[in-house]
Amino acid sequence: MSDMLIKNGTVVFETDVKEADIYIKDEKIAAIYEPGEAPDMDCDVLDATGLVVMPGAIDPHQHLGLYNSFEESYRYSTARDVIGGLTTIVEYHRGKGNYFETVANEIEIGEANSLVDFGISLGLCAKKHMEELEDYVAKLGITSFKFFFDKQDIAHTFYGISQEEALKLDKADLYYIIKKLHEIDPKLLLCIHCEDPDMFRAFLKEQQELHPDSTGIEEWDAGRPDFVESNCVAGAMLINAELKGNIYIVHTSAKKSLDVYKALSSNIDCGSVTIETCPQYLMLDKTIGMDAKVNPALHSKEDNEALWEGIREGIVKTIGTDNVPVTREQKYTRNGKHADNLWDVWVGFSGQGIAMPSLISEGHIKRGIPLTTIAQVLSTNTAKVFNLPSKGSIRVGKDADLALIDLNWERTITPELYGCSDFSIYDGMTFKGWPRYTIGRGEILQKDGVIVAKPGRGKYLKRSI
Repeated sequence: MSDMLIKNGTVVFETDVKEADIYIKDEKIAAIYEPGEAPDMDCDVLDATGLVVMPGAIDPHQHLGLYNSFEESYRYSTARDVIGGLTTIVEYHRGKGNYFETVANEIEIGEANSLVDFGISLGLCAKKHMEELEDYVAKLGITSFKFFFDKQDIAHTFYGISQEEALKLDKADLYYIIKKLHEIDPKLLLCIHCEDPDMFRAFLKEQQELHPDSTGIEEWDAGRPDFVESNCVAGAMLINAELKGNIYIVHTSAKKSLDVYKALSSNIDCGSVTIETCPQYLMLDKTIGMDAKVNPALHSKEDNEALWEGIREGIVKTIGTDNVPVTREQKYTRNGKHADNLWDVWVGFSGQGIAMPSLISEGHIKRGIPLTTIAQVLSTNTAKVFNLPSKGSIRVGKDADLALIDLNWERTITPELYGCSDFSIYDGMTFKGWPRYTIGRGEILQKDGVIVAKPGRGKYLKRSI
């Protein structure tokens, strides 16, 4: 990689937007100059006239290798990521077997195939995971973990272990995990899937009995309604308040969850609580088809708008895509047969690379949310919460991860932008404001939507406390 000077761009810093020139050396931002004040240097020059320079997006919520191989996911999903201005991901690893072996295997595959830098969060499902927590931090460089309320009492069926070996994943387990993480180091983060299984199991059974042949997702919303999430968010926050822990509410989908967050955090010290949402909960609702079956369910347009306002107000601090590379055949096949109703279709869909264009188009251009806020949600806050000190903002000494945005470039989601899948829940939607360049650690990864870097240049981000 050559040294580079990016000239004449409008740069989005943490608190302001102004013209500046950025000098990149040895993969880092080496200097930031007032326009035209950079000294003569022997380096490549990239003219960013008319472009907005933002920190590369960080997606802290991806699930790779669930329906296909890690090799395919890292090679093709991250290629679509960089088209959308993303330069870093954090992947939720929940493999069967010994985590020291399965994580090492994923890291090896990721570094051989990924176009972007990547970190790993670990799903906690077995009792032995509690015993090995300190070693996950010290030996694997992992400082974020995940708790699955939706898998309460059934973790063993997902992870190939006996019921006696599995965590129950109930509120008591949540308490002890938060407590232990805090005792090891307050910086350690617990990401929580908040849906109350006591309610949604009963509600889903009722909806399936009432609508056995449903082919829409309104019944999925009825089976996993908004208050199933908000009730669980309240419980998690109250437990965290007792322990002053560090928790992260993943894929927040409901206005009521934001209401709960505001009510509790304004009245008691709940410890550190971060709210994440996803593009699907900002833009789609329960009127879409079965392709968009997901947990939590899509709800209403009122929920969409409340989450946009949550971003504007600084309540929703991060964006993850919950990206699950999957083909339509995989999603619609159960027990060797084609699934023709809601109840047999699998959850999840591909969403890589959609976060930055959707937030710029729908958030900044359409709703007037400042670019500084968009950058905080896409990058800066995420880097801080997930302990990625070299990432997330345009500062001297940070990795030179940048997206150069053309605010006038419109692109419609068609098969060439599906990514590591053969369908998209965003098919036919048009977004305005795409990156003409994506730069990762000083290397141009894509130009005008065409990949110019080679797979395998991404690095594993070993985090430290």
